[in-house]
Amino acid sequence: MNSAENFLQNKQLGKQASSEPAQPGPIQSQPLQQLLTRPDIWQLASGQRRPRTGVSTGYRGLDALLTSHGWPRAATTELLIDKAGIGEMSLIIPTLAELTRQGRMVILVNPPHIPYAPALAQAGVQLEKLLILHPRGQRDQLWAAEQSLQSGACGALIQWQGKETPADKELRRLQLAARDGDCLHFHFRPGSCAQAPSPAALRLQLQSDGEQLALHLLKQLSGKSGQRLHLARNPNLVRRDQPLH
Repeated sequence: MNSAENFLQNKQLGKQASSEPAQPGPIQSQPLQQLLTRPDIWQLASGQRRPRTGVSTGYRGLDALLTSHGWPRAATTELLIDKAGIGEMSLIIPTLAELTRQGRMVILVNPPHIPYAPALAQAGVQLEKLLILHPRGQRDQLWAAEQSLQSGACGALIQWQGKETPADKELRRLQLAARDGDCLHFHFRPGSCAQAPSPAALRLQLQSDGEQLALHLLKQLSGKSGQRLHLARNPNLVRRDQPLH
């Protein structure tokens, strides 16, 4: 068979192959199935049927405002504050106490003040399940947070933004790490970040209002925003007279 005949035969075989419908197999459908099971992708057609269960905040009023009826699982929650030490830890302490009672590890990355152990213990936090990390510099902090989030070894990671503002791609990496490690990620950031876009599943702005903590719901996936709520706060969870940075 000469080269011309060989070319025509191959071309005819190509036409026959292209005319046969492709049979979908498990390998072809696997990427689509992975996308459909991702918690950060909302399906319009099945949005009403999918259960939206989060981790209870410990506050009935706040749970009622959230579409997941609690903190979004395996996702980033941004807590925006203008000044640390206004009782913001009161907002997440009930959840941290429940996680440590379940034997889950809680990691704090660069807290601006020393956590007050007696108050934490009184609130139900198991101190032996509490780990504090002090990485130096923005790069090391982001690396430590990402590795901890995706490790699968901790139930919640609380992170405080340093002087440098993380890039959007870095925030997305933290969000994905929280998803991969099935970990709650609480990210304290300055209130000035409220106008900047963020991949976080939930964003709350916190302010001190007398003996209460004022919350403003800025964003939540697949849910309403703009609501405001006041909660009782405990300002004694940190030693504000001994800042760490």
